[in-house]
Amino acid sequence: MLLASCAQDNDLDNVNANTQIEKSITADGKSASRLIDLTRYKLLKESTNHPQTLSAGQSISMEYNGSTYRFIMQTDNNLVLYRERPGLNTVLWHSNTYRSTGTPSLIVQNDGNMVIYRDGSPLWSSNTAVNYYVANPHVKLQLYSRAGAAIPTGFRIKVVLGGNNEERNDIIVEDFL
Repeated sequence: MLLASCAQDNDLDNVNANTQIEKSITADGKSASRLIDLTRYKLLKESTNHPQTLSAGQSISMEYNGSTYRFIMQTDNNLVLYRERPGLNTVLWHSNTYRSTGTPSLIVQNDGNMVIYRDGSPLWSSNTAVNYYVANPHVKLQLYSRAGAAIPTGFRIKVVLGGNNEERNDIIVEDFL
């Protein structure tokens, strides 16, 4: 049997979140409702590299509007998501797994779990394991614009686990200006 797919994942162009219903009374005394989007997200960019593993010092990165977003398995056993701009690097998220010794690797497993191993022993996990086989497990970055009536305009970055030709889990979701 031969199975083939042209796409690795489904991409979302626009995502609306935090939708509320506003109720009002019309001139004739009847109730009317309308939806209000409090926050809107638009996909700006996705990393082109979707690896299954990151060894010490390896990373996934993408550039957008003068910033580089880097998800790196550091040699100190810490998995870190950076926003790098000229003269300023900002940590957006980290696994808090610093260790002074050992060789780290990040593996997206066929059980749907993403695990940091240090010298073959698990150090951190995304706790996303499932009880079925996940084909082509991988990790990627997605950058969104964020806007809404009640929040300042900014960005959202996601570290997404994929497999079985779909986006399976948002492991890291960080909002920033």
